[in-house]
Amino acid sequence: MCYHRCMSETLTVRLDDALAKALADEAQRSSQPKGRIVAEALEAHFRRTRSSALQALRQYVGCVSGPPDLSTNKRHLATLGRRRRP
Repeated sequence: MCYHRCMSETLTVRLDDALAKALADEAQRSSQPKGRIVAEALEAHFRRTRSSALQALRQYVGCVSGPPDLSTNKRHLATLGRRRRP
């Protein structure tokens, strides 16, 4: 992660005393700036909560009608690639 060159927005966040102390302790322990720790925590949060493509398509699963054996039924495969009549 390129911290100084890629970061383009500043955000002010209000923290309670316990969270501010925990952040300061982590910054000192890891020798990283507080902003980097917060940015990495946000990135990790969004990676965990972001939907996958499969989850995005979940609402459409089972909504298509037709024969259930399209890939194995030779009768259906016989017309594969032919143009349909209008």
